[in-house]
Amino acid sequence: MRQLFVVTMSSIALLASACSTDVRAPGQSGSSAPESTAGDLALPACETVERISAPAESYRDAPIYVANEQPTEEIRAWAAGQPGFEEIWVDREHLGWITVAFSVDAESRQAELEELFPDVGVVAVGVDWTMAELMELQRRVGEQLGPLFPVSSGIFPMQGVVGIGVGVLKPERLAAIEERFSGEPVCIEGSDPADVPAEGPQAHAGDGWRLLADEKAGQPYRTGIASDQGSYELLWTAIGLSDQPQPVDFEAEVVIWFGAVYGSSCPNLRLDDVVVDRDRALVHAEIVLVDAPAECTGDANPRTYLVALKRDELPTGPFSIQLGADDPPAGVPEERTVVDVDLSQPGAVAGLGEVDGDPALPEPFMLEPGSIIEPDIEYPYRLFVHCGIGWLGTFNDVVWRADLPAASLGGVPPQWPAAGPDQTVQVSIILHTDPEPVIEAAANGHTVTYRPSADEPPGCD
Repeated sequence: MRQLFVVTMSSIALLASACSTDVRAPGQSGSSAPESTAGDLALPACETVERISAPAESYRDAPIYVANEQPTEEIRAWAAGQPGFEEIWVDREHLGWITVAFSVDAESRQAELEELFPDVGVVAVGVDWTMAELMELQRRVGEQLGPLFPVSSGIFPMQGVVGIGVGVLKPERLAAIEERFSGEPVCIEGSDPADVPAEGPQAHAGDGWRLLADEKAGQPYRTGIASDQGSYELLWTAIGLSDQPQPVDFEAEVVIWFGAVYGSSCPNLRLDDVVVDRDRALVHAEIVLVDAPAECTGDANPRTYLVALKRDELPTGPFSIQLGADDPPAGVPEERTVVDVDLSQPGAVAGLGEVDGDPALPEPFMLEPGSIIEPDIEYPYRLFVHCGIGWLGTFNDVVWRADLPAASLGGVPPQWPAAGPDQTVQVSIILHTDPEPVIEAAANGHTVTYRPSADEPPGCD
C-alpha cells in the first residue's frame, strides 16, 4: 500500500518553479513514459532528456562538494547582476559543482567566473531558452490540458524543459499533448497502461473472501481481526463504520480489517485480493490505485476494507496481518497485527492478549548505501568488508575512499568488531564538511577517515 502513496518529483534545481507528484500502482518501477507507449511520439520521456552541462574540459578533479557547502548564494548574487542570467543549480553528476545558465554570452561569463572564483567549482552554460519562456509554456500546459484530464507540470532548468505529468499514459492523453505541444521544449511523465491496474468496479468477493465494508472511515495504516461476534461488533464500532455489521459465520470465517491510506486527490483505491502467504504466515491485502492521477496530495486519509475470510484459508498456527506484502513503513509499526493463536480451526477464538502489535517493530534504523546524509549527524551503517575497508560506499552521490595506506586496507582494523556472517561490520559514520569533506567511520573507539574520490571503486568478488 505504501507504494500507492505520494512520491514527490521535484526539480533538482535550487530554484524550482513548480513541482508535481507521481503515484504508482504496486509493482511499478518508474514514472517516465516507457518506449512501448511513447516511442512513436515526437515528445520525449523526461528521464531521456539530456541534462545540461559544460564541456568536459571545463571541470576539474577538485573541489568535490558532498553536501551543500558550495558558495551557491555568493555565485547567485553575482550571476543575478549579469545579462541573460536564467537559473542556477547544483550538478551532482559533476562532483556537486554549481552550474549557472545564461541565455546570452555564456563564454564571457565563464571567463569571469574563472577570474573571480578560481577556487570554486562553478561553470557557465549557454541555453537557448529563458525562464520567462518556460514559465509561459508551463502556464499554457495547464490552461490547455487541465480541462481535458488531470495534469501536473514542472519546470526543469537542468534540462531546459517543462515536464508534463499525466498519470497513466493513455493514448488519447498523449495525442492531446502532441497535438498542442509537439516541437516545444516539453517532456512527459506517467505510467504505462500495461503496468497499472485495469479500470473497473470494486469486487464484492474473491477466492476465499468476501467484502463486508468499504468506507472512508477508521485509521490509516492499520489492521485488525475479529474471531467471534463480540469482537466483531467491537471492531465495527471502533473503526466507525456506518449501518450495522453484516452477518458472519464465525464457525467458518474470521473478519479481517485493512485500514488503507490515500491522498485526498487520489481516492480511487480498490481492494483486488486478500492474499494468504502460508510460507511467511502472513495475510495481506492487494490494494491498488486505479487510473493514478498526475498529481497526488501527501495527506494520509483512511479507507477501510473489512472482509470475511474463510478459516481454512488461514495459515496453521500464529500469523500476522498487514496491508501489503512488504513490511510496514517507518513510523507506523501498528500496521502489523500479530495473532498468537491458531484460528484456522472451526470456531476458534483469540483470547485476551493473543492479538497485538509486533514487538519487533520498529526495526532499528540502519543507513543504506547510496543515501543522502546530513553533515555532523551520526548514522549507524553496516560496512561490507569482504574485500577490505578501502571503500566505504556512495553517499551524497560521491564515492568515499579510506585515507589509509593501501597495505592497511585488506582487513578489518583489530579494534573493530569481527565481521559477522554477512561480512559486515557495524560502524557509526559522521560527515564533516569543514575545513574539508570527510566521513569518519568509528567502532569501539577506533576511527577510519574516508575522503571523496573521483575514482571508480574496483570490483569485489
